Amino acid sequence: MEIHQTKQEFFAKQLAEFVVGLRFEDLSTEVIEQAKMAVLDQLGCQLIGSTLEWNKIAYRYIRDLEGKAESTIVNYGTKTPTHDAAYVLGTFGQGAELDDYGAGIGAHSGALCVPVALALGEKNRIGGREFLTGIVIGYEVAWGLGQLMHVGLGARGFHPQSIIGIFIATAVAGRLLKLNSKELCHAFGIAGSHACGTMEYDQSGGEVKRLHTGIAVRNGIQSAVLASYGLTGPPTIFEGKRGILRLFANENNPESMTLQLSSGQGIMHNCIKQYPTNASQQAPINGLASLIEEHRFSAGDVERIDVGLNKTVAMHCGSVYEPQEVIQAQFSLAYSLAIRLIKGSNDLSLYMDRELWHDSQVLELAHKIYFYPVPEIKDEQKHGCRIRITVARGKTLEANLEYPKGSFKNPLSKEELRSKFRNLAASVLPADRIEKVIGTVERMEQMRDVSELVSLLVK
Repeated sequence: MEIHQTKQEFFAKQLAEFVVGLRFEDLSTEVIEQAKMAVLDQLGCQLIGSTLEWNKIAYRYIRDLEGKAESTIVNYGTKTPTHDAAYVLGTFGQGAELDDYGAGIGAHSGALCVPVALALGEKNRIGGREFLTGIVIGYEVAWGLGQLMHVGLGARGFHPQSIIGIFIATAVAGRLLKLNSKELCHAFGIAGSHACGTMEYDQSGGEVKRLHTGIAVRNGIQSAVLASYGLTGPPTIFEGKRGILRLFANENNPESMTLQLSSGQGIMHNCIKQYPTNASQQAPINGLASLIEEHRFSAGDVERIDVGLNKTVAMHCGSVYEPQEVIQAQFSLAYSLAIRLIKGSNDLSLYMDRELWHDSQVLELAHKIYFYPVPEIKDEQKHGCRIRITVARGKTLEANLEYPKGSFKNPLSKEELRSKFRNLAASVLPADRIEKVIGTVERMEQMRDVSELVSLLVK
């Protein structure tokens, strides 16, 4: 099923009709399986994220409000109002930089969709088929809007996860709250008033970035609930004269654009991270690792490393050389490549090691790394890279990667994904519970009440 914009339809109306109309029966077996993998990956990210100090700030904030007990926060078992639980889950889900990302859309859909579906699913006792349908819908809205908006958003310094994310969360919430298309159109209009978030954190730091997803998730639920109560929003929120596309994405003629939606393109273009960094670093780390394995050189052999990247990506991860906090370490490609050579790993613990940020060997190597833009690396391939390493006596080693491991063109196997989940979930759950979570997700379409899954995620 494909839908294309007509001059008589606003984007918000088109999105609303798609969200309300999609059925579980419209989804192929492959799409359903991909959705399950995305859910499992996000649950692992939430569990490891729940243990990290910067994410615990969001948890403690909501816990201390002591609101109505409706939905569960993973690991802790604390029950809070649904939108507050989703806020914390979204913060956990993106707060380790291990969550998935869409190819060429600028959104991390899992951390937006799964928290909404878990929190509302538990409160409203939603079954597995509707849960999975909501997840696929969220990824599809991300795919459609991301293609229209993410380049312009990034160029102007807005965080696509924050701006696109509010509409993704609203779509999932609207579906699970059973809004009709008119109500959901208004919900998207309301959501536009919540759009916020810049990427200045990748220049000068700020752990507040961890909360961007949580903010979008909570406000998405609130936008849908407010619309269900009768609040209205502008139906031209995307393409209007003061709409999101013009103001945030710098699009001068959005009315000429076409919004494409299907019943699975979003989830089928999903990418899974191997390393706890922004998506832009996955391919360069892969490339360096493969060259190390092939040529067996060490940090002392390196005279210079040149990395070619998409122009926006180069700014996104190439601005920090000497991190002062964890978020800066995770968004510093120079640091990531340096520790790969020196430590042979990119484990999360190395990004949290304050002494390593100031290690003389790491800093010396980091300052031998240079980034340059490659115009032809763009769109779905924007996370590809070209890497050239100059070693002793001027010898050069080169690697070109169009797609990093874990991307939709070079995916992790199901067993590799399970292994990632086991490693992340082990920070909270015992081994037998971990296997039970895996089995529950893999038979999710048979689940009558998503609370069955939620109960397994509490320590």
